[in-house]
Amino acid sequence: MANKIELQRKDIKGDVLVDEAVFNILNDYLQLDSSVSTAQVAATISKLPPEPEDDSKTLDDGFFFDLWRGIVSIAEQIPYEHAAQDKLVKLMRELTLLSDTGLTVWELRLWTDLPILAAVFREYLNGPAQSKIAEEQARIDEAWIRFHAFSARLMGAGVIHFATQPIWMLRDALEEENNPPKSSALDRGLITAAMYIEFFGAVMVERLAADPNPKLSSENRRLLKGGPLFHGEPGLRWDRWEFWTRRFREEAEKTSTKEARDIALRAARLMEVWSETRLNAR
Repeated sequence: MANKIELQRKDIKGDVLVDEAVFNILNDYLQLDSSVSTAQVAATISKLPPEPEDDSKTLDDGFFFDLWRGIVSIAEQIPYEHAAQDKLVKLMRELTLLSDTGLTVWELRLWTDLPILAAVFREYLNGPAQSKIAEEQARIDEAWIRFHAFSARLMGAGVIHFATQPIWMLRDALEEENNPPKSSALDRGLITAAMYIEFFGAVMVERLAADPNPKLSSENRRLLKGGPLFHGEPGLRWDRWEFWTRRFREEAEKTSTKEARDIALRAARLMEVWSETRLNAR
């Protein structure tokens, strides 16, 4: 894989995706041969927010919406298997390690809590856009998969803690039959779900091993319920893990590309191995 990552500050329509200062910082740092350290980049970014007014300890949220949206747009430009995605995750983790500033945004600590990030991520979970133009849809699907690879990596690194998101993506791909065989939508859903197994699956299986029969609140039972094809209890449980494993194999045979098939089968094999080694193949 080439070391050089070609990042764009504007989209194909000319709309700005990333603030110029942030773009220049990341465009340098994310190159695999960059000499700048993660700590240096985090320190530089930490100096970008505007100062609070009137000695207030509360910052306006506008800068942070723009910052996180810009970083997500950068993640969407990096192939899901590329090491630059790992570098971006390292930067996010480094931001959480900065000294406490005493400042807050939405009552969340700067930078420890990465304020506004959860709100920005929720904006991206409404589903990928749809286009009648195949080339444009392919770009949309690619960005969607890359965003979820980034999300799963952040979760695997303990940077964010969105317990529902992995189950939602696996449910959408494996517990419903909304996408016809040999379609780009089926491929996209399977690859997206596989990103959570690849980059967050080890954490999921450890949680499952530690608590195979979790007690859920009424709200979490609603949020984490199964899709139409799964009839078990809500949440992360052994029978659901087993169901997902089987469904990855079944859906792999319906994909339209070898890439999607291979990724789905790899996810299934990872789950099988973890079942044997961590869950003792009940």
